[in-house]
Amino acid sequence: MTLSTVDSRPSASVWPAAPKRVVVLDDDLAMLRALERLLAKAGFSVMATHDPRRAFESLVCDGADVVVSDLYMPDMGGNVVLAMLAKAAPTTSRVLLTGENDFGNVAALSVPCSVDVFLPKRDASLRLVPTLRHLVTHRAQNDGDMSADEARSAARGMIRALARIEDAAHCDRVAAWACRIGQECGLRGPELFDLELGALLHDIGEVGVREAVLEKPGPLTDAEWEQVRRHPDLGAVMLTDLAVLRRGIDVVRSHHERIDGHGYPRGLRGNAIPLAARIFQVADAYDAIHNGRSYRAARTDSEARLEIAAHVGSQFDPDIHHAFTRIDRDDWQSVVAHIR
Repeated sequence: MTLSTVDSRPSASVWPAAPKRVVVLDDDLAMLRALERLLAKAGFSVMATHDPRRAFESLVCDGADVVVSDLYMPDMGGNVVLAMLAKAAPTTSRVLLTGENDFGNVAALSVPCSVDVFLPKRDASLRLVPTLRHLVTHRAQNDGDMSADEARSAARGMIRALARIEDAAHCDRVAAWACRIGQECGLRGPELFDLELGALLHDIGEVGVREAVLEKPGPLTDAEWEQVRRHPDLGAVMLTDLAVLRRGIDVVRSHHERIDGHGYPRGLRGNAIPLAARIFQVADAYDAIHNGRSYRAARTDSEARLEIAAHVGSQFDPDIHHAFTRIDRDDWQSVVAHIR
């Protein structure tokens, strides 16, 4: 859909009878409540929030026909939120509210095709309802097909858009290492591609976990653990309607399962864990140990291998570990030599 402003005159067509769901995001609470009342009165089902991450989580978990966002917010600009949503929910229409008069300046702040309509805040009371009705009535629902390179680009775009994902380079390294183990296990073509996508997107569901929980240096409370344990399922939900990217769901949903059945979120055991997830677990553990995390220092290649070996049969699949040990160490490091 071409970037535009929409004529405020109602269409001659009949509006859909079923309520359409709208997510509204604005840090001005008075404006937020006014928009909520306006849209509810017009017959929309409305979820209104001042928290960008709450808006994102609501949309990917519950879906929406349209998301309406303010441009300027303290923690994350509306243009960034809409760029994220363009990747995560491509069939949801996106409206950017702004106090700016120059739409050219606003458009320059936005990722191409991430905004369907720019709407001045001063006109919201008159034009927002007909704008949303126009969008939900006429927007083409086209999932489309992506090439492998486009899917990789989309996956990396989602990672970089979501500030909570710890390290995009980590995702690239783990994807490369997982594919190398996959090759050693006999995976080829589409199976390797699915593994790569899942590895790139494995922690995408962390958008639904509070940052204070992710960065907490000490033990987590039961409630905090509950947040953490749900991120694989949230990530899978986020990818379900994303054309090619849904092929990574096996890794995203199952990367915290354990071979002994003591993992999460479903407590799968042994071969019930998808093969791609079992492969990913070894690559991910190696990177976490060898390159370190915010809560622990990096360790040597030999130390990483010894620690992984100590958990074979409990956390890791013995066959996958055996494939990992067959890979020459120089070959292993050359796989990620280009990733910073």
